[in-house]
Amino acid sequence: MKLDIRTAGRVLLAATALSAATGSAMAQNIITDRAEVEKMLSGATFIGVYLRTESAYTLNFGADGKLTDASGANGRWWVDDQGRYCREWLDGKLQGNSGCMEVESEDGQIALYSKGKKVSEGILTSK
Repeated sequence: MKLDIRTAGRVLLAATALSAATGSAMAQNIITDRAEVEKMLSGATFIGVYLRTESAYTLNFGADGKLTDASGANGRWWVDDQGRYCREWLDGKLQGNSGCMEVESEDGQIALYSKGKKVSEGILTSK
């Protein structure tokens, strides 16, 4: 799914407003069930904000394990036994970077955590 710049901007503003409104008070509803995380991400697109830079952040989770971002970088994704979303970038500026993140879901919002720190938040859409 491709978004035009206006739609991406509205999503970014909504996610930023949500972050400001909820702050760190958002209860952590970390999903630890591997099958649940796989089902949630497989074939979906994550549209949100990368919190470290406060920039728009889009990830496409292929049902075949292929991962792409808005810049066209390619990687692979999987879910480990603890229910964490894991990824490895195969090209692009993050080539070789790999890691796993906890997935939180609450009221239709998704947040990704690395080592207990929220790094991204947004929504999932179907392809």
